[in-house]
Amino acid sequence: AEEMVQAGVMDGVDVVIGTHLWSPLERGKIGIVYGPMMAAPDRFFIRIIGKGGHGAMPHQTIDAIAIGAQVVTNLQHIVSRYVDPLEPLVLSVTQFVAGTAHNVLPGEVEIQGTVRTFDETLRRTVPQWMERIVKGITEAHGASYEFQFDYGYRPVINYDEVTRVIEETTRELFGEEAVARLKPNMGGEDFSAFLQKAPGSFFYVGAGNEEKGIIYPHHHPRFTIDEDALEIGVQLFVGATLKLLAEAV
Repeated sequence: AEEMVQAGVMDGVDVVIGTHLWSPLERGKIGIVYGPMMAAPDRFFIRIIGKGGHGAMPHQTIDAIAIGAQVVTNLQHIVSRYVDPLEPLVLSVTQFVAGTAHNVLPGEVEIQGTVRTFDETLRRTVPQWMERIVKGITEAHGASYEFQFDYGYRPVINYDEVTRVIEETTRELFGEEAVARLKPNMGGEDFSAFLQKAPGSFFYVGAGNEEKGIIYPHHHPRFTIDEDALEIGVQLFVGATLKLLAEAV
């Protein structure tokens, strides 16, 4: 989406709407979220550089695995002890790569993961806290480190007035029972780039169906959708567009 915006697709656009097929929501439901909807998905990379050696002689090494384990544990304190419990924040270590043999202590450990936030100030502060923790632990044990933090998409923050149109259109087309008010989640979505250029709203089209065995979450190996949801999405897009155009007049 960022590249599309740079190419000019949002030039002259007054309102933008978008959707995400959502298997946790049953077909026939439309997921509506006012305000913050999806978080900024950022990524981090940490390399712990110690000194490798024989597993039977740890005193001759600087154990990168032991140091890395402390880093992982202490990074969890950011969410639990640095931030207001009511402030949405996720810090997940998702990769810990080290070693090639059972009797060799490796010289390096690579740690990767993701940070999810809504608040921009918190988003910019978390990497500082992370590096301070990594620096302190590695220095305490005579190791060194590399730290990289890559900012991803911005958070998706829906505009209330556009979201209201989506909700009203859903009710008019499919009935009251089709409206599903959902909470924000910490997933990420590049639709946020469009929202930097025009007011808009992102919504979910339910694509799950227990009767058909379509029950698996996104990114699961057996993930699929109920394709009957596609027609519902098209109807909602057309209906909401006509309503938005009518209100603009």
